[in-house]
Amino acid sequence: MAAFGAPQAAPQAPDYKCPAPMSDGISSLSLSNNNLLVATSFDSSVRCYQVQQQGQQVAANAVAEVKSDGPVLCSDFDGSGSAVYFAGAGDNTAKMWQPGQPTAQTIGRHEKPIKCIQYVQMHNGLVITGGWDNSVKFWDTRQPNPIQSITVAQRVYAMDIRSPLMVVATADVPAHERQQNSPELRYVYTFNLQTFQHSTQPHSMDPSPLKHQTRCIATFPDQTGYAIGSIEGRVAIQHVDASKKDKNFAFKCHRQSGQQLVQGKQTSEVYAVNAIAFHPLGTFATAGSDGVFVSERAQDTAPAAAAADHTPLPARTIACALRAPPRAPGSLLALACRSQPRTSRRHG
Repeated sequence: MAAFGAPQAAPQAPDYKCPAPMSDGISSLSLSNNNLLVATSFDSSVRCYQVQQQGQQVAANAVAEVKSDGPVLCSDFDGSGSAVYFAGAGDNTAKMWQPGQPTAQTIGRHEKPIKCIQYVQMHNGLVITGGWDNSVKFWDTRQPNPIQSITVAQRVYAMDIRSPLMVVATADVPAHERQQNSPELRYVYTFNLQTFQHSTQPHSMDPSPLKHQTRCIATFPDQTGYAIGSIEGRVAIQHVDASKKDKNFAFKCHRQSGQQLVQGKQTSEVYAVNAIAFHPLGTFATAGSDGVFVSERAQDTAPAAAAADHTPLPARTIACALRAPPRAPGSLLALACRSQPRTSRRHG
């Protein structure tokens, strides 16, 4: 963990490494507004840490853990930080866990693994899940069945919510389902949650602005748009309002110079953008498979990467987990790393 959003003139506090590492890769991180951190893992565990912060100094202790029936892919806290919601690929269920309790309660189910889960403070609290069964479901934890279900074109790969804006990014349309010579479409849906009880129609459904598989998505703090990252080391900034489409742009990131194959031409090692996190003031950070954490400029400043601060994490690959806490000023940022060999794509 590290401080995020502090004035640039202040000295950078050293990163803090949480104790008791997971036995397998970390799949998600969530920070609560009462200084709790939850990490989920492919080893089926959900672990809760108590975070202590004094100025720029950060420390954490593992205080509770629960096991799931299979790999856990996603997590989120409720508004008070007293309950954790998580889901994954074991029995395709969404669960609620109060840290300190020995078991978790099942609150919902999909037909296939659940990739995304998020708590929303509306209608006395809702849990929204996105799954590989091409559906987004809305759950009232007091009821066994979803109060609403939305069908999307393909598997849900990424989702983020800052009420009333919800954005959902899906997988490619499989080759056998495409019409001849049609593009490999990956869709991004935007929804207005203020109308979800009356209509399941999206506000917009557009092809992804990026050419390769979606890895992550994050909404702007002011709910006017989103940032989307792909496996090709690229991030796109998109606005929901059609009148602001001229402000949309994309930029390259998480790339390293490779070998020079011929004179005047050099390859690039291209790494996936695994996570995006926004500071409440509108700046954002990205984390990639190159083991680099990048603190970008404001969301409307193009190209954002031109004035970015790059922080390498030696011998580590950042694994799709990066989130600023929900409370201002957003001074904590949790990063998940793993030490397996890096993988990349080479562009000539």
